[in-house]
Amino acid sequence: MTTFLPAEKGTPIRMPATANLMVDSADRNTSVNTLANDFQITKPQSILNGFFTRIATTELVLEYRTPNISSILGNNTLTIDLSGDAPGAGTHTQTYTANGFFTAEELIDWVAACLTNAGSNLTPPVTWAASAIPAGNPGGPGAQLAPSATVYAQLSGPIANALSIATGALDLYGPAPTDAQLAIYPLFVDLRPYRYLDFVSAQLTYNQDLKDTATNTFNRDVLARWYMAYDNPPTLDAYGFPILMGYTPFVLRRIFSPPKQIRWDPIQPIGNISFQVYTNTGSLAPFNFNTQWLMTLQVSES
Repeated sequence: MTTFLPAEKGTPIRMPATANLMVDSADRNTSVNTLANDFQITKPQSILNGFFTRIATTELVLEYRTPNISSILGNNTLTIDLSGDAPGAGTHTQTYTANGFFTAEELIDWVAACLTNAGSNLTPPVTWAASAIPAGNPGGPGAQLAPSATVYAQLSGPIANALSIATGALDLYGPAPTDAQLAIYPLFVDLRPYRYLDFVSAQLTYNQDLKDTATNTFNRDVLARWYMAYDNPPTLDAYGFPILMGYTPFVLRRIFSPPKQIRWDPIQPIGNISFQVYTNTGSLAPFNFNTQWLMTLQVSES
């Protein structure tokens, strides 16, 4: 006997047609829009035509070359007051300025060098050394700053605050290297100028009915949010501090899967487009001229 199985029923699926809109911040008119944090792309014709209904951010590349310690950020000064063996005794105050990419280790070593420079004005001169606190010691791992002789010191300014050496100003006494006031611990140090970047284009999210929201007070509709964090645990420096994203230059690509889908009116072409990049403080990202970014936007039919 021949047995006939019922025919399978299926629905043919046609994958929607897609096209890519490739954005390069270097294509902006740099004489008008100097930085890649706020610019407009203008072309004599529409940038994209077609009856598409969705826009999706599929990938983003950040070519990051903005130092984490700089005058642009206003976080690059350290004021040192070395006053001999007691407050106010032969007061000597100097302000030092740093600019560049710094890990916590590099910035702590720089502070030690500045303290030694300031200590050269004392009689006899006082030198300072930075060293690691072994992980097994109380409070370790971390770093400690120790002078070659007992001396009164007061550190203040953005760099002292960033390293949690001072809050406003803190009196340091040495030379005891175990003095907690001279210790710096990884838990309290974060040299990133911002924790995330929001990439925004009001023209591309204009037709979006489903709006983005956030827990802050200045949420915006975004194309993508770039968190200043690596996917894997960061490398540690010689003092045990994590080397977080932004401590060094980088070129990094991120793929968004699944990408955010943005509704689009199919009868509306894409004309000129403006882009902004904001930080977690709600202000434009303080990029320098060398920082660029690239983005792939995929458009598709229904």
